[in-house]
Amino acid sequence: FEYGERDRLGLRGLLPPAYLDMEKQLFKIMCTLRKLDDDVAKHMFLADLNDRNTTLFHRVLVRHIEELAPIVYTPCVGQAVELYAGMYRRPRGMFFTLDDAGHCQAMVANYPSKDISIVVITDGSRILGIGDQGSNAMPIPVGKLALYCAAGGIAPHRVLPIVIDAGTDNITLREH
Repeated sequence: FEYGERDRLGLRGLLPPAYLDMEKQLFKIMCTLRKLDDDVAKHMFLADLNDRNTTLFHRVLVRHIEELAPIVYTPCVGQAVELYAGMYRRPRGMFFTLDDAGHCQAMVANYPSKDISIVVITDGSRILGIGDQGSNAMPIPVGKLALYCAAGGIAPHRVLPIVIDAGTDNITLREH
């Protein structure tokens, strides 16, 4: 942030004094990303970036869509789904279960963004050839919507990923 922005946002003194313009930030992110050895680590790095700085995440994705689409969505997202429970950092999207019947309108009112244009919904079944993943399937609508934003110019605050969790027949997930 430049000093005027830091003052306006109450950040002066809380950030290092160096100012990096968007191009320098994009360069640093891509250098770090390209040093990572496997696609799941890259997926996690990008998810963490999205949590910290959504604007920078989407700029990186737009600028490097051909390189990053397979990391954000298929084929890497299948591995991310399998590891989702252990990777969970913060809520991204909404989860609906059978217990929520009659409460859906109130639940949607809880979602921080009120101006939604696109919703992507999954029930977690038949995910990319790995079978039923239940509520762990959240990376599917999150990744798909990230690509819609990058390729379609949709504002990230206007999308809503949803998992409808009607249970799973995946014994491994039910036992853990």
